Amino acid sequence: MNGAVQATEFAAATPPTAGPSAPGPTSPGPATPAKSALRRPRSLRGSLTLVNVALLALGLLLAMAASLVGVWTILIGQLDDTLRQDVQDVRASASPSSASPSSVSPSSVSSDPCAAVPSAVLHRSAPYALLDSGGRVVRSCVREPDGPRRNADALAASVSPVALADRGEGASVRLDGEVYRVGAQRVTGGGILLSTAPMAGMMATVKKLFLLELLVSAALLTLLALLTQRAARRRLRPLEDMVQTASAIAAGHLGSRISTAGGSSEVAELRTALNSMLQQVETAFRCREEASEQVKRFAADASHELRTPLATIRGYAQLFDKGMLGPEEQERAIGRIASEADRMNRLVEELLALARLEQQPQPQRRPVDLALLAREAAVDLLAVQPGRPVTEAGALKVEDERVPVLGDEGLLRRLVANLLSNVSVHTPPEAPVTVEVTREDEAVLLRVRDDGPGMRPEDAARIFDRFFRADPDRARRTGGSGLGMSIVQAVVQAHDGTLRVETGLGEGMTVEVRFPDTELTA
Repeated sequence: MNGAVQATEFAAATPPTAGPSAPGPTSPGPATPAKSALRRPRSLRGSLTLVNVALLALGLLLAMAASLVGVWTILIGQLDDTLRQDVQDVRASASPSSASPSSVSPSSVSSDPCAAVPSAVLHRSAPYALLDSGGRVVRSCVREPDGPRRNADALAASVSPVALADRGEGASVRLDGEVYRVGAQRVTGGGILLSTAPMAGMMATVKKLFLLELLVSAALLTLLALLTQRAARRRLRPLEDMVQTASAIAAGHLGSRISTAGGSSEVAELRTALNSMLQQVETAFRCREEASEQVKRFAADASHELRTPLATIRGYAQLFDKGMLGPEEQERAIGRIASEADRMNRLVEELLALARLEQQPQPQRRPVDLALLAREAAVDLLAVQPGRPVTEAGALKVEDERVPVLGDEGLLRRLVANLLSNVSVHTPPEAPVTVEVTREDEAVLLRVRDDGPGMRPEDAARIFDRFFRADPDRARRTGGSGLGMSIVQAVVQAHDGTLRVETGLGEGMTVEVRFPDTELTA
């Protein structure tokens, strides 16, 4: 018989094992939430565990079925071989080669049909039957007269002896509540011997094997579930860290970052990308805050700077209106109104210049002689402060030497003028100043150095802030607006240059501007 038929027979012959039964029609229905929970796990860790356990369970089920079918087939084959071997032993003992011709005769063989029944079958407790050529039961050859014959009749009726003997295979039958394996063999005289072997021991062996495999499978599935949970927890810990970091950032902790330890290469790449993104977000947020604060400070400073001259002009205007000024006082008031108006005009022009630089950071460029601009600015400084020692260095010492740079002439002229104006406003008139233009390290350098009082480091760090003054009272008296160095920085950035300041309290100050060399960039 093939494996499928044998497995079917085994399933039919084996009593059902104890186990959970399916809920009947009257069973309560709380099984639906459990099914939905299995279909939709609450976490990725649960999904991974469920998938791994399901795959292993399927593999174990197939392996269990294959092993049980294989063992069943082997044991059935061994029973069939045992039944065939019994009859073959009888044939060998009754053959002419094993006895003398005088001792064997046809009459002796035919007079005792029970001689065709092997002794192993006679002494076996399992039922058997000897059929004649017509398929009728001859006799049982067993001591008990009724039961064995009744078993023989039932055995002959449960199978098709002729077909079974022709196939040379066995069949499984149930007699008096017991399962037997039946074999049919033709014997001397054309009869058929139906011999049986009990299958209870074989079925018990297969059942024990089934229970053993079931227990081993359950243990393996439990172990796999625990290992999967542990491995998934370790593998998914970086994702949990990412969730915690995102929650911390949402709560306002912008400096939070994802831990750099553990995880696979894909998780490490994701962690690096997220940390980089978080750094950019933090930087952008900080820049936004700084810009917002700068705008607020700028608006406050601008309103304050404009409020002072406006208050002065309004005060003198009210005095004129009430006739409270004499001729000399009126002349002084007109001068004060004019100076405050000029101050407001300069402030507005500088604010407009900064606004234009911010709106158009890339000015139109053409070759401009930076040495010529520096010479003219030095001459202007001497015209305002004739007693100040001004030294020209570098290319300025050579008459008519040109040092061209690519840029906007108006902006570069304002840059040089603001640097020297800063010297004239914030240093004593007798303090020496050096103006230098030179080529150095593939760049054009403009250097303005004074021997004034210098600045403290904390003030030097804010020198380019708008409306910043190290000495606000003195700067207002001398006309400074606090925007000169801010304009210098904006012009340098618009021309792709760099700006450096060296100063110290009592050490003077040096401002160095570096532009790309036009001869190298052309």
